[in-house]
Amino acid sequence: MLRKLLLFIIVAFGILGTAWADNSVGVPDVHIGDMWKYRSIDGYTDETKLEFSHRIVKLNDKEIIIQIRNKNKSARKLQFLTREWNPTDIDGTKFEPFYPEYKFPMNVGYTWKQEFRSLDTHGSSFSSFVRAKVVALEKVTVPAGTFDTYRIERDIETRSSSADANVITAHIITWYAPVVKKYIRRELTYFSNGRERDKNIDELLEYSLQEKSVVQAIDASKPASENE
Repeated sequence: MLRKLLLFIIVAFGILGTAWADNSVGVPDVHIGDMWKYRSIDGYTDETKLEFSHRIVKLNDKEIIIQIRNKNKSARKLQFLTREWNPTDIDGTKFEPFYPEYKFPMNVGYTWKQEFRSLDTHGSSFSSFVRAKVVALEKVTVPAGTFDTYRIERDIETRSSSADANVITAHIITWYAPVVKKYIRRELTYFSNGRERDKNIDELLEYSLQEKSVVQAIDASKPASENE
């Protein structure tokens, strides 16, 4: 069960202008076709473990559906998130009501805490509690460039529902860039049995955003039957 807990942590956690000047930013206005490419780095050796992309393939008023693809792999998977980028279903692991990674409007000093439950594809269930805070505005450089970001720090405790009730804790730092409409860097360190067990870093390599006018033009060019 301890191995399942570690896997759960890895999987679940594996726009500027006037908004920036006011130290507040709203829910990102994303579109089908928006794409972000990342690399995952070993936090101890700085070695690149893999590269992967997130692409929005479906979208409605309540949900964002992204397709995940690892570089040099043909397999693709879908992930389901709220319009605030909070996961509800990752690789078949379902979160109730959702995993609270973000809160909008985003302001420095804003804090939140929330309990949630998760159920994986093997029928194992977990109970988690998150404490989070937007701690600062920071300028951060990653391979995709230099961006103004909100630094968000979260501490999460996850406990299995089985008799052994193993507990995993994690500290996660996320740098969210409003102009990118997603995170550009994320550091995850997790602990169990009183020891640090792993550290992983994701960095943005490149991104491509669809302008609303372009999306509307594409829709308008389709036959009426395709837009119904």
